[in-house]
Amino acid sequence: MARLSISAVIPTYNRASVLGRAIDSAVTQCQAGDEVIVVDDGSTDGTEAVVTAYGEPVRYLRVPHGGAGAARNAGVRAARGDLVAFLDSDDEWMSGKLALQRAILEHFPEVLFVFSDFGYVWPSGERTHHRLGYWDQAPVPWALVLGSAIPSATIPGIPADAPAFRLHIGRLYEHSLRHWTVSTITLMVRREAAGDALRFPEDVPLYEDLECYARLAAHGPAAFMDCETAWNHRFQGPRLTHADELTAAETALKVIGRVWGADPEYLRTHGEEYAAVMDGYRTRAARELLAQGRCRDAREHLARLRRPNRPYQLLSRLPPTVVLAILGLRRLVRRRLPAAPERAP
Repeated sequence: MARLSISAVIPTYNRASVLGRAIDSAVTQCQAGDEVIVVDDGSTDGTEAVVTAYGEPVRYLRVPHGGAGAARNAGVRAARGDLVAFLDSDDEWMSGKLALQRAILEHFPEVLFVFSDFGYVWPSGERTHHRLGYWDQAPVPWALVLGSAIPSATIPGIPADAPAFRLHIGRLYEHSLRHWTVSTITLMVRREAAGDALRFPEDVPLYEDLECYARLAAHGPAAFMDCETAWNHRFQGPRLTHADELTAAETALKVIGRVWGADPEYLRTHGEEYAAVMDGYRTRAARELLAQGRCRDAREHLARLRRPNRPYQLLSRLPPTVVLAILGLRRLVRRRLPAAPERAP
Protein backbone atom coordinates (compact mmCIF):
# COMPACT_ATOMS: atom_id res chain seq x y z
CA MET A 1 0.00 0.00 0.00
CA ALA A 2 1.29 3.47 -0.93
CA ARG A 3 2.17 5.81 1.91
CA LEU A 4 -0.69 8.24 2.62
CA SER A 5 0.36 11.88 2.48
CA ILE A 6 -0.72 14.45 5.07
CA SER A 7 -1.80 18.08 4.85
CA ALA A 8 -1.52 19.81 8.21
CA VAL A 9 -3.86 22.82 8.38
CA ILE A 10 -3.07 25.56 10.91
CA PRO A 11 -5.53 28.50 10.99
CA THR A 12 -4.23 31.56 12.78
CA TYR A 13 -5.28 35.07 13.73
CA ASN A 14 -2.80 37.52 15.28
CA ARG A 15 -0.78 34.80 16.99
CA ALA A 16 2.62 35.51 15.42
CA SER A 17 4.32 35.39 18.81
CA VAL A 18 3.46 31.69 19.35
CA LEU A 19 2.80 30.47 15.81
CA GLY A 20 6.33 29.18 15.33
CA ARG A 21 5.87 26.62 18.08
CA ALA A 22 2.88 25.09 16.27
CA ILE A 23 4.61 25.09 12.88
CA ASP A 24 7.75 23.52 14.32
CA SER A 25 5.75 20.70 15.93
CA ALA A 26 4.21 19.90 12.54
CA VAL A 27 7.24 20.36 10.27
CA THR A 28 9.46 18.09 12.34
CA GLN A 29 7.00 15.23 11.76
CA CYS A 30 6.51 15.70 8.01
CA GLN A 31 7.70 13.07 5.56
CA ALA A 32 8.10 13.30 1.80
CA GLY A 33 4.83 14.42 0.22
CA ASP A 34 3.46 16.01 3.38
CA GLU A 35 2.70 19.72 3.70
CA VAL A 36 1.85 22.33 6.33
CA ILE A 37 -0.72 24.94 5.29
CA VAL A 38 -0.88 28.01 7.52
CA VAL A 39 -4.13 29.89 6.88
CA ASP A 40 -3.78 33.53 7.93
CA ASP A 41 -7.27 34.70 8.91
CA GLY A 42 -6.58 38.40 8.22
CA SER A 43 -3.84 38.91 10.82
CA THR A 44 -2.25 42.33 11.30
CA ASP A 45 0.73 41.35 13.46
CA GLY A 46 3.41 40.17 11.03
CA THR A 47 2.16 36.59 10.71
CA GLU A 48 3.14 36.39 7.03
CA ALA A 49 6.81 37.05 7.79
CA VAL A 50 6.84 34.28 10.40
CA VAL A 51 5.36 31.73 8.01
CA THR A 52 7.22 32.57 4.80
CA ALA A 53 10.56 32.30 6.60
CA TYR A 54 10.07 28.52 6.73
CA GLY A 55 9.89 27.59 3.06
CA GLU A 56 8.90 24.05 2.01
CA PRO A 57 6.92 22.11 3.13
CA VAL A 58 5.17 25.11 4.74
CA ARG A 59 2.67 27.00 2.59
CA TYR A 60 1.22 30.42 3.45
CA LEU A 61 -2.41 31.17 2.59
CA ARG A 62 -3.97 34.51 3.48
CA VAL A 63 -7.76 34.89 3.56
CA PRO A 64 -10.09 37.72 4.65
CA HIS A 65 -10.93 37.58 8.36
CA GLY A 66 -13.87 35.20 8.57
CA GLY A 67 -13.36 33.11 11.69
CA ALA A 68 -12.26 29.58 12.47
CA GLY A 69 -14.69 27.79 10.16
CA ALA A 70 -13.81 29.82 7.08
CA ALA A 71 -10.08 29.54 7.76
CA ARG A 72 -10.17 25.77 8.14
CA ASN A 73 -12.30 25.39 5.00
CA ALA A 74 -9.76 27.40 3.04
CA GLY A 75 -7.04 25.08 4.26
CA VAL A 76 -9.03 21.98 3.28
CA ARG A 77 -9.65 23.38 -0.22
CA ALA A 78 -5.93 24.04 -0.66
CA ALA A 79 -4.88 20.66 0.73
CA ARG A 80 -3.17 18.15 -1.56
CA GLY A 81 -2.64 15.34 0.95
CA ASP A 82 -4.61 12.13 1.28
CA LEU A 83 -5.16 12.94 4.96
CA VAL A 84 -5.90 16.24 6.68
CA ALA A 85 -4.90 17.07 10.25
CA PHE A 86 -5.75 20.27 12.13
CA LEU A 87 -3.69 22.22 14.63
CA ASP A 88 -4.52 25.54 16.30
CA SER A 89 -1.76 28.13 16.08
CA ASP A 90 -1.31 28.48 19.84
CA ASP A 91 -1.08 24.72 20.46
CA GLU A 92 1.40 22.02 19.46
CA TRP A 93 1.51 18.38 18.49
CA MET A 94 3.41 15.85 20.54
CA SER A 95 6.24 14.00 18.84
CA GLY A 96 5.04 11.08 16.74
CA LYS A 97 1.44 12.27 16.37
CA LEU A 98 1.38 12.14 12.57
CA ALA A 99 3.20 8.80 12.35
CA LEU A 100 0.79 7.12 14.74
CA GLN A 101 -2.38 8.35 13.06
CA ARG A 102 -1.03 7.77 9.56
CA ALA A 103 -0.30 4.14 10.50
CA ILE A 104 -3.81 3.68 11.89
CA LEU A 105 -5.52 5.03 8.79
CA GLU A 106 -3.26 3.00 6.51
CA HIS A 107 -4.03 -0.23 8.38
CA PHE A 108 -7.76 0.37 8.90
CA PRO A 109 -9.13 1.59 5.53
CA GLU A 110 -12.69 1.55 6.86
CA VAL A 111 -11.92 4.28 9.43
CA LEU A 112 -12.86 7.76 8.21
CA PHE A 113 -11.20 9.76 10.97
CA VAL A 114 -9.10 9.27 14.07
CA PHE A 115 -8.72 11.43 17.16
CA SER A 116 -7.17 11.15 20.59
CA ASP A 117 -6.76 12.58 24.05
CA PHE A 118 -4.62 15.67 24.72
CA GLY A 119 -2.79 17.42 27.54
CA TYR A 120 -2.88 20.97 28.95
CA VAL A 121 -0.06 23.48 29.27
CA TRP A 122 -0.89 26.24 31.76
CA PRO A 123 0.47 29.83 31.73
CA SER A 124 2.82 28.82 34.56
CA GLY A 125 4.36 26.20 32.30
CA GLU A 126 2.86 23.32 34.26
CA ARG A 127 1.71 20.41 32.12
CA THR A 128 -1.24 18.23 33.09
CA HIS A 129 -2.84 15.21 31.51
CA HIS A 130 -6.41 15.45 30.31
CA ARG A 131 -7.71 11.89 30.02
CA LEU A 132 -10.50 12.77 27.67
CA GLY A 133 -13.93 12.57 29.25
CA TYR A 134 -17.14 14.44 28.70
CA TRP A 135 -14.84 17.44 28.91
CA ASP A 136 -14.89 18.16 32.67
CA GLN A 137 -16.88 15.10 33.61
CA ALA A 138 -16.23 11.38 34.01
CA PRO A 139 -14.01 9.47 31.58
CA VAL A 140 -15.72 8.13 28.48
CA PRO A 141 -16.43 4.36 28.46
CA TRP A 142 -14.91 3.99 25.01
CA ALA A 143 -15.39 0.23 24.87
CA LEU A 144 -19.15 0.82 25.17
CA VAL A 145 -19.22 3.80 22.81
CA LEU A 146 -17.00 2.56 19.97
CA GLY A 147 -16.17 -1.06 20.67
CA SER A 148 -13.52 -3.31 22.17
CA ALA A 149 -9.98 -2.05 22.52
CA ILE A 150 -7.27 -2.93 20.00
CA PRO A 151 -3.78 -2.89 21.60
CA SER A 152 -1.41 -0.61 19.71
CA ALA A 153 1.28 -3.30 19.71
CA THR A 154 -0.89 -5.35 17.30
CA ILE A 155 -1.21 -2.57 14.71
CA PRO A 156 1.34 -2.80 11.87
CA GLY A 157 3.29 0.37 11.20
CA ILE A 158 3.12 1.76 14.73
CA PRO A 159 6.66 2.92 15.61
CA ALA A 160 8.39 0.56 18.02
CA ASP A 161 9.23 3.40 20.41
CA ALA A 162 5.66 4.74 20.55
CA PRO A 163 3.90 4.69 23.92
CA ALA A 164 1.37 1.89 24.30
CA PHE A 165 -2.28 2.82 23.80
CA ARG A 166 -5.62 1.24 23.00
CA LEU A 167 -7.60 1.95 19.86
CA HIS A 168 -11.40 1.89 19.73
CA ILE A 169 -13.23 1.85 16.38
CA GLY A 170 -16.95 2.36 15.83
CA ARG A 171 -19.82 4.75 15.16
CA LEU A 172 -19.68 8.03 17.08
CA TYR A 173 -22.67 9.90 15.61
CA GLU A 174 -25.39 9.12 18.16
CA HIS A 175 -23.01 9.56 21.10
CA SER A 176 -21.93 12.99 19.79
CA LEU A 177 -25.30 14.64 20.39
CA ARG A 178 -24.68 14.90 24.13
CA HIS A 179 -20.94 14.40 24.41
CA TRP A 180 -18.54 16.49 22.33
CA THR A 181 -15.35 14.52 22.59
CA VAL A 182 -13.47 15.23 19.36
CA SER A 183 -10.69 17.75 19.88
CA THR A 184 -9.71 19.54 16.68
CA ILE A 185 -5.99 19.49 17.44
CA THR A 186 -6.00 15.68 17.65
CA LEU A 187 -8.04 14.96 14.50
CA MET A 188 -6.88 13.33 11.25
CA VAL A 189 -9.38 12.57 8.47
CA ARG A 190 -9.39 11.07 4.96
CA ARG A 191 -9.87 14.06 2.68
CA GLU A 192 -11.49 12.48 -0.38
CA ALA A 193 -13.55 9.88 1.50
CA ALA A 194 -14.98 12.60 3.75
CA GLY A 195 -16.15 14.67 0.79
CA ASP A 196 -18.58 17.44 1.72
CA ALA A 197 -18.76 16.18 5.31
CA LEU A 198 -15.33 17.76 5.85
CA ARG A 199 -16.76 21.26 5.85
CA PHE A 200 -16.99 23.72 8.72
CA PRO A 201 -20.02 26.04 8.85
CA GLU A 202 -19.10 29.69 8.39
CA ASP A 203 -22.28 31.25 9.75
CA VAL A 204 -21.75 30.47 13.45
CA PRO A 205 -19.40 32.14 15.96
CA LEU A 206 -18.44 28.81 17.58
CA TYR A 207 -19.21 25.07 17.53
CA GLU A 208 -18.26 24.98 13.87
CA ASP A 209 -16.09 21.99 14.80
CA LEU A 210 -19.03 20.19 16.46
CA GLU A 211 -21.12 20.42 13.31
CA CYS A 212 -18.30 19.25 11.08
CA TYR A 213 -17.40 16.27 13.26
CA ALA A 214 -21.04 15.27 13.66
CA ARG A 215 -21.34 15.11 9.88
CA LEU A 216 -18.11 13.11 9.69
CA ALA A 217 -19.41 10.72 12.34
CA ALA A 218 -22.59 10.21 10.33
CA HIS A 219 -20.50 9.61 7.21
CA GLY A 220 -18.15 6.89 8.47
CA PRO A 221 -16.49 5.08 11.39
CA ALA A 222 -14.33 6.90 13.92
CA ALA A 223 -11.27 5.68 15.81
CA PHE A 224 -10.20 6.93 19.23
CA MET A 225 -6.67 6.54 20.61
CA ASP A 226 -6.63 6.56 24.41
CA CYS A 227 -3.33 8.43 24.51
CA GLU A 228 -2.39 12.09 24.14
CA THR A 229 -1.10 13.43 20.82
CA ALA A 230 -1.26 17.20 21.37
CA TRP A 231 -0.73 19.96 23.93
CA ASN A 232 -3.48 22.52 24.39
CA HIS A 233 -1.94 25.76 25.67
CA ARG A 234 -4.22 27.65 28.06
CA PHE A 235 -3.76 31.40 27.91
CA GLN A 236 -5.45 34.74 28.31
CA GLY A 237 -6.02 36.58 25.06
CA PRO A 238 -7.94 36.62 21.77
CA ARG A 239 -8.82 33.37 20.01
CA LEU A 240 -10.38 32.53 16.69
CA THR A 241 -13.51 31.54 18.59
CA HIS A 242 -15.06 33.28 21.60
CA ALA A 243 -18.64 33.78 22.73
CA ASP A 244 -20.75 34.51 25.78
CA GLU A 245 -23.22 32.08 27.38
CA LEU A 246 -26.23 33.28 25.39
CA THR A 247 -24.40 33.04 22.08
CA ALA A 248 -23.14 29.59 23.03
CA ALA A 249 -26.63 28.30 23.86
CA GLU A 250 -28.28 29.76 20.76
CA THR A 251 -25.47 28.51 18.52
CA ALA A 252 -25.78 25.01 19.97
CA LEU A 253 -29.50 25.08 19.19
CA LYS A 254 -28.77 26.07 15.60
CA VAL A 255 -26.05 23.48 15.03
CA ILE A 256 -27.84 20.58 16.72
CA GLY A 257 -31.08 21.45 14.96
CA ARG A 258 -29.62 21.35 11.48
CA VAL A 259 -27.59 18.16 12.01
CA TRP A 260 -29.54 15.74 14.21
CA GLY A 261 -32.79 17.70 13.91
CA ALA A 262 -32.67 17.36 10.12
CA ASP A 263 -32.00 13.62 10.25
CA PRO A 264 -35.37 11.76 10.07
CA GLU A 265 -33.77 8.35 10.63
CA TYR A 266 -32.04 9.55 13.79
CA LEU A 267 -35.19 11.22 15.11
CA ARG A 268 -37.26 8.07 14.63
CA THR A 269 -35.12 6.20 17.16
CA HIS A 270 -33.65 8.99 19.28
CA GLY A 271 -36.33 11.66 19.18
CA GLU A 272 -36.74 11.85 22.95
CA GLU A 273 -33.02 12.32 23.54
CA TYR A 274 -32.85 15.03 20.87
CA ALA A 275 -35.82 16.88 22.41
CA ALA A 276 -34.28 16.71 25.90
CA VAL A 277 -31.00 18.18 24.67
CA MET A 278 -32.76 20.98 22.82
CA ASP A 279 -34.86 21.76 25.92
CA GLY A 280 -31.68 22.10 27.94
CA TYR A 281 -30.19 24.67 25.58
CA ARG A 282 -33.49 26.55 25.26
CA THR A 283 -33.64 26.84 29.05
CA ARG A 284 -30.05 28.12 29.17
CA ALA A 285 -30.81 30.67 26.47
CA ALA A 286 -33.96 31.84 28.28
CA ARG A 287 -32.03 32.23 31.53
CA GLU A 288 -29.40 34.42 29.87
CA LEU A 289 -32.05 36.51 28.10
CA LEU A 290 -33.90 37.10 31.38
CA ALA A 291 -30.63 38.21 32.98
CA GLN A 292 -30.42 40.86 30.25
CA GLY A 293 -34.04 41.94 30.68
CA ARG A 294 -34.97 40.59 27.25
CA CYS A 295 -38.23 39.04 28.41
CA ARG A 296 -39.96 38.79 25.03
CA ASP A 297 -37.02 36.89 23.52
CA ALA A 298 -36.92 34.62 26.57
CA ARG A 299 -40.62 33.78 26.11
CA GLU A 300 -39.90 32.56 22.58
CA HIS A 301 -37.51 29.92 23.89
CA LEU A 302 -39.73 29.02 26.85
CA ALA A 303 -42.75 28.50 24.60
CA ARG A 304 -40.91 25.69 22.81
CA LEU A 305 -40.14 23.66 25.92
CA ARG A 306 -41.96 20.34 26.20
CA ARG A 307 -42.55 20.92 29.90
CA PRO A 308 -43.20 24.43 31.19
CA ASN A 309 -40.59 26.13 33.36
CA ARG A 310 -42.94 28.01 35.72
CA PRO A 311 -40.40 30.28 37.47
CA TYR A 312 -38.86 31.44 34.19
CA GLN A 313 -42.28 31.87 32.58
CA LEU A 314 -43.41 34.05 35.48
CA LEU A 315 -40.30 36.21 35.27
CA SER A 316 -40.63 36.56 31.50
CA ARG A 317 -44.08 38.17 31.90
CA LEU A 318 -42.88 40.87 34.27
CA PRO A 319 -41.59 44.25 33.08
CA PRO A 320 -37.86 44.04 32.25
CA THR A 321 -36.98 46.58 34.94
CA VAL A 322 -38.68 44.43 37.57
CA VAL A 323 -36.92 41.28 36.34
CA LEU A 324 -33.53 42.99 36.48
CA ALA A 325 -34.26 44.29 39.99
CA ILE A 326 -35.27 40.83 41.22
CA LEU A 327 -32.22 39.17 39.74
CA GLY A 328 -29.95 41.92 41.03
CA LEU A 329 -31.33 41.55 44.56
CA ARG A 330 -30.90 37.77 44.36
CA ARG A 331 -27.23 38.12 43.39
CA LEU A 332 -26.67 40.68 46.17
CA VAL A 333 -28.22 38.44 48.82
CA ARG A 334 -26.15 35.47 47.67
CA ARG A 335 -22.93 37.47 47.93
CA ARG A 336 -23.72 38.76 51.44
CA LEU A 337 -25.15 35.64 53.05
CA PRO A 338 -22.71 34.01 55.49
CA ALA A 339 -21.43 30.57 54.62
CA ALA A 340 -23.58 27.73 55.88
CA PRO A 341 -22.28 26.26 59.15
CA GLU A 342 -20.67 22.86 58.98
CA ARG A 343 -22.80 19.96 60.19
CA ALA A 344 -21.80 18.23 63.38
CA PRO A 345 -20.29 14.80 62.82
